[in-house]
Amino acid sequence: MNLIYFIYFNGKLNHYHELNLQYLRKYWGLFSGQKVVKIAVDGGYDISQILELLPDNCQFELVKNDPNLGEAKHFLNSFDQVSDGMTFYAHCKGVSRPKMEGLDIWIKNLYEINLNYVPDLSHKLFSGICGKLLPCPPYVPEPFHYSGSFYWFNTSKVKERLKAIEYNKYLTERFPAIIAKQDECLFGIMSSDKNLNFYDIRTWKSKYG
Repeated sequence: MNLIYFIYFNGKLNHYHELNLQYLRKYWGLFSGQKVVKIAVDGGYDISQILELLPDNCQFELVKNDPNLGEAKHFLNSFDQVSDGMTFYAHCKGVSRPKMEGLDIWIKNLYEINLNYVPDLSHKLFSGICGKLLPCPPYVPEPFHYSGSFYWFNTSKVKERLKAIEYNKYLTERFPAIIAKQDECLFGIMSSDKNLNFYDIRTWKSKYG
């Protein structure tokens, strides 16, 4: 199993760097294949605080952050570094947000549900949780997406369908529906045809409260 993981660091370590990288360390051993970790910065920051939080023996690539495209800038070229089996795409979620209880719960589920229960993608292309099974224009006009942009994909099948794709700030969310049809994907908890706000604690309380 492979991993593509993106970290944005603006020179200031915050709660969400620490929380996400805590989960990355917890599940690092799950990925026995290729691991592609990219740290994007705006300038010549001291990244030692981030490096201290990375898993042991984690190799990474330092890249220039694109303020207009964000993680999408480095998303597609990461595909050249993974092959075969299944790949999990994830990123340091929420690092530009203030601390929110709902966001903490969302991040917990994005890691734990996706990684404690690894899906079978032998006959599917993508799998994830928090699927929004409706268009959400203008950002995601496609008929579905995995809100939060954490998902598994069948590496070889997805790479077979790769084509010229226009870069867009929301490409990582739009990508599954660009590549696959809804019935070629698996959708876990909190997936529905409603445009739920997963940052809001009330969304989670309505499900688990």
